[in-house]
Amino acid sequence: MSRVATLSRLPRLSLLACALAAVPAMAQSVGSPGRFTPVLGDASTLYPRSPASTDAAPRALDSAVPGTLDRILVELDRDGVPADGQSAVHVRVQLLDAAGRALAGTTYATIETSGGRIRLPGSRTDELGPGALDADKVTPGIQLQVVDGVAEFDLLAPHEPQDVVLRITAGAETAQGTIGFLPEMRELLATGLIEGVVNFRRRSNAGLISPVERHDAFDRDIRRWERQFNNGKANAAARTAFFVKGRIKGEYLLTAAYDSDKDTRGRLLRDIQPEEFYPVYGDSSLRGFDARSAERLYVRIDNQRSYLLYGDFQTGDTLATATGIGGSGAIPQRSLGTYNRTATGLGWHFESERVRSNVFAMQDSLRQVIEEFRSQGSGPYALRNNAVLEGSERVEVIVRDRNQPTRITSVRSLARLVDYSFEPFSGRILLNQFLPAFDSDLNPVSLRITYELDQGTEKFWVVGADAQVKLTEQLEVGAAAVDDRNPYAEFKMGSANASYRFGANTLLVAEFARTRSEVNTNSINQITSQGLKDITGEVEGDAWRVEFAHSADKLDARVFAARTDPAFNNPAAPLYGGRGEYNARLAYRVGPRLELYVEGLRSEDRNPDGGKRDAGGAGVRIGATERLTVDLGVRSIRETIGVTSPWSSGVPFGNAGGLTGGFATGSGGGALGYGQQALDPLTGLMVINGSSSGSPITSDLPVGTELESDSARFGLGYRLSDRLSAGAEVEHSVSGEDRKRLAAGLDYQVFERSRVYGRYEKQTGLTSAYGITTTDREADALVFGIDSSYLRDTQTFSEYRLRDSISGRDVQAASGIRNNWDIREGLRLASSAEH
Repeated sequence: MSRVATLSRLPRLSLLACALAAVPAMAQSVGSPGRFTPVLGDASTLYPRSPASTDAAPRALDSAVPGTLDRILVELDRDGVPADGQSAVHVRVQLLDAAGRALAGTTYATIETSGGRIRLPGSRTDELGPGALDADKVTPGIQLQVVDGVAEFDLLAPHEPQDVVLRITAGAETAQGTIGFLPEMRELLATGLIEGVVNFRRRSNAGLISPVERHDAFDRDIRRWERQFNNGKANAAARTAFFVKGRIKGEYLLTAAYDSDKDTRGRLLRDIQPEEFYPVYGDSSLRGFDARSAERLYVRIDNQRSYLLYGDFQTGDTLATATGIGGSGAIPQRSLGTYNRTATGLGWHFESERVRSNVFAMQDSLRQVIEEFRSQGSGPYALRNNAVLEGSERVEVIVRDRNQPTRITSVRSLARLVDYSFEPFSGRILLNQFLPAFDSDLNPVSLRITYELDQGTEKFWVVGADAQVKLTEQLEVGAAAVDDRNPYAEFKMGSANASYRFGANTLLVAEFARTRSEVNTNSINQITSQGLKDITGEVEGDAWRVEFAHSADKLDARVFAARTDPAFNNPAAPLYGGRGEYNARLAYRVGPRLELYVEGLRSEDRNPDGGKRDAGGAGVRIGATERLTVDLGVRSIRETIGVTSPWSSGVPFGNAGGLTGGFATGSGGGALGYGQQALDPLTGLMVINGSSSGSPITSDLPVGTELESDSARFGLGYRLSDRLSAGAEVEHSVSGEDRKRLAAGLDYQVFERSRVYGRYEKQTGLTSAYGITTTDREADALVFGIDSSYLRDTQTFSEYRLRDSISGRDVQAASGIRNNWDIREGLRLASSAEH
């Protein structure tokens, strides 16, 4: 029996109004009260797209639905399905008008998922998808035919427990949510061995058989447990190993593994390495590790969505809650208190309808290092340290606000072997796709790499806990604490957050965090940030933020305010120490063709001799005709020069590692341990090169100099066709510092969620739309590219697959850069560069 929730009308400003009814809650555009939430970033892939299983005439479909479409209703028959690769969730899609009636006639909707497989009625399905019933194989996603406003299909479970994002798009309307797949409660399976060797070393037999040597190709000495007796004339050795998985006590799933002779500290989060052992495995069957542990023992006990684990884990993704109940939202519940570590230890995760909590503890000698790189295309990107623990790296694409570059606006995680790989000799990171320096809005893009390094000291404890509690349907609170007892780099952090939902599309979030850390007392805890580089010893700093979002038919509002002390020391936070960032934007639609907007920001450097900037703007956007839009506005900027200029148009980081250094020696840095880590000759401790913000840009004007400028702005936007639009903007100062700006852009909508764009901007006397330079420097920026928001799912990797021969991930792991374009059914263009 399906459960249906009624949705309120959502705004059409972004042309992606969201309406979803499904188990157990409904989706919305500003965070989520339940499990159906907008997804953050890209989900991991399981299967590639299917070629046509039968011959069918190619068809180009226009899935835009007539203007009577008001919302999409999605019904599920169940949630919490076993992740066994075959259980089905039946999905019913309804396209409704404003009166709640089903649309008449035949239309088309696009299905996207982040995992599992889609099975359409009357069609078989395999690992390559639903075959010929995909009505348009060129368009990403599966095109579903909707007759008289109703269509049905099945979502088959993935092979691993996860929350699968399901998105249905029809024209300008979108419904999106998550479906939970739980561990499969399979029957108990146990396998293992016990072996032993007793050697009496009789000299009379010494020449008959050659003894087994260490690392022998056909055997291996048992070394973990070995004893000698008879005055050293004989010895005995034993080994045991086992693997157990299955249901215990009726409601728990046990997974356990142990190997007494296992090589420990090989790599974390162990996975199949396509280039190890065999170049081709012979088929495309799923391969993986159920017991990922860098130690000899792995134990995990699952109960619904909760589990107890001893093994490898990542605190930020697989264990700790980063963004509140439901996994994600338009505004994260916790960001200043984010703590990302990869290690082996004990973890406990509890999840219910209203509570989600985590506890972890690990004992090791690992030190976390975070580095950020400006764009170098596909690479290589070389780390500052050698002997990095393999498998501990976390690679993320970071986008910063161009007007406030010290503020991170989005983070997207990359998957190893899918999105990046390693040079085989130097260990430098290579991306499988080009990383642009700027996005389509000219916001700077960078690459952040977090990894673990064995500091070579005695082991110490790192413990932490977090919890999110939904007190009411509107109010949610949470807290987190971390205690890193590293004797050479002690670190403690605590944070608390609260969020209140005033309505389906109005959300307020507040967060407070405090860190206490030991800095610059030895070669392990060196910090080079502007606020801490001259301080030695224990420091303590606070940080807070408040975010508000509202979206409605007539009014859109977004407010962000955050402030950090110079001694606040959490490199995983979206705002570093010694900053104050405030911005607000308000837009009000007076009528169908008239919109008023106002925006303002304040940035301040709270470090010694820091500067500040206050800026604001207002304007009116007029729809002169159906195709022509006119934008008129004014801007005002007041800026005080500081010792550094973190808001300069130059990127706020200077790490260009990977472009220099020896190729085979790893002297330029590497993630696989090539080259030796230097030691401090005075203390004998390892010299760990921490993250660096590069060389801060120093102003050529005296500290305290005040600049101001007022300008007027005129812009035009014209829709050349339903898919092609163009725009241009001119801005010129009317008082104060002389500054000019000229911008032009072009967008072509290829598919519903894919567009080709180009942007050009020329400015004089500006660092950005809200920044003044200290000279009359001119700057030009030109970007063009393809922007796609399709879920990375069963539709992504067909170009990397040889059916029944090798899996898509393996082929991609063997290539460097590969791009594919579907021109029409049966015709595809591809370009690649392999390494």
